[in-house]
Amino acid sequence: MDKWLSHNNFAKVIALIFSVILWAMVHLDSGTPVPPTTSVPTKFIENVQIQMVGFDEDKYVLYVEPDKVNIEVRGKRTDITTNFTDYKVKLDLSHVKPGTMTLPLTTELPPGVQLVSMDPSYVNVTIEAKITKEVPVSIVTKGTLAAGLQMGSPVVAKEGLVKVTLPESEIEELDKVQGIVDITGLEETLKGKAVKLVAYNKQGQEMSHAEISPASIEVDIPINKLYKSVPLEVKATGQLPDGYILASIEKSVEGVALYGSKEALDGVDTHTVTVDLNQFQEGTEMKYTVNLTPPEGFEKIEPSTVSVTVKVEPVQQKLVNSIPITLLNMGEKFSAKFISPVEDKISLTVLGSEVHLAELKPGDITVTADLSNLGVGIHKIPLEVKLPRYIELADKSLYVEIELTDKSNPTVTVPVPEDPPEDTGNDETLPPPTEENPTEGSTNNNGG
Repeated sequence: MDKWLSHNNFAKVIALIFSVILWAMVHLDSGTPVPPTTSVPTKFIENVQIQMVGFDEDKYVLYVEPDKVNIEVRGKRTDITTNFTDYKVKLDLSHVKPGTMTLPLTTELPPGVQLVSMDPSYVNVTIEAKITKEVPVSIVTKGTLAAGLQMGSPVVAKEGLVKVTLPESEIEELDKVQGIVDITGLEETLKGKAVKLVAYNKQGQEMSHAEISPASIEVDIPINKLYKSVPLEVKATGQLPDGYILASIEKSVEGVALYGSKEALDGVDTHTVTVDLNQFQEGTEMKYTVNLTPPEGFEKIEPSTVSVTVKVEPVQQKLVNSIPITLLNMGEKFSAKFISPVEDKISLTVLGSEVHLAELKPGDITVTADLSNLGVGIHKIPLEVKLPRYIELADKSLYVEIELTDKSNPTVTVPVPEDPPEDTGNDETLPPPTEENPTEGSTNNNGG
């Protein structure tokens, strides 16, 4: 033991120990932390999202640049490997007014973890007031409908108004709020379609950050069939058995609906079908079932069939006197004189059923002669006779002789023929036609 104490190295070791003890005592008393004797692990965490605290999103819009930061932390390895969601970077906006400024960031770290650095530690902030404006919704459609269909005006719920919120600096750029509906393949009215709304500026660009309330709206799209209701006319063709004449034609419907384009519908006023009287066999009544076919250029006709009842009766004839003759298209410089007949009236023998002939009066018949393109002289002009339905002429070849003279240069007229039989003014019902006085057919010349 004495040998160790007298040894020089032992004395040096003792002196070193005392020096360390004294140094430690001095630093502990001064409060200065003792540097660790071992290194502490650090970790870099990138793109930490900045969390806004105390910001009123309903009244203001916020622009932060940047909105993410990188941080470096240190601590025990078991502490710094905590879930990254526990590392929070915050921006306190609770007392900030609208404007542009630079503000510091703060952090919240897991227990036992210290912040080494944060990049950046300050951010540029712009706060702007929000403005809300009520605007009408416009609905546009895409696609096409099938032929024979037409779209009505879209009907938008909530009176077609929505609220749009934008920063004060952008509200004046708002041009419209629009929704798009695809009508391809629609065959009937679309009801309650939820349509997403988009705001557009005056340059036609989408304002994606605009707040639209509601974000979608219900829309009805009326789909109408293009059709036109027109009268149904029945035309009889062919010949009835000898001794009979049409008494009536009855239809199961008075009109039909034609479906087609607007151009086609504008060009049609009636729809005509025909029945063949050659098929009439015996009796006084025959029923036809006629298939209705849409005219060329039309898509559909409703109904698709019609029932037609044809009634006939034994033919009778009647002499109708004192029917006026009307002259048409006579030039103003001419005057006209009747030669045959000698006055502007005519007597006609007509055919029909007993009931129809009993109701017939001279005023029901129209007789005209067309003087178009005729000059001075005597002219034989065919007469055009219009009769009530189910009444026919016994003689269809009727003429009138007229002498036209120039009012400024009158001429001598030709001799007047013998006077016609005296007109008593009374109608006379004659006996049915015989083989010596055959009729020229039993169909009605006016489409009956």
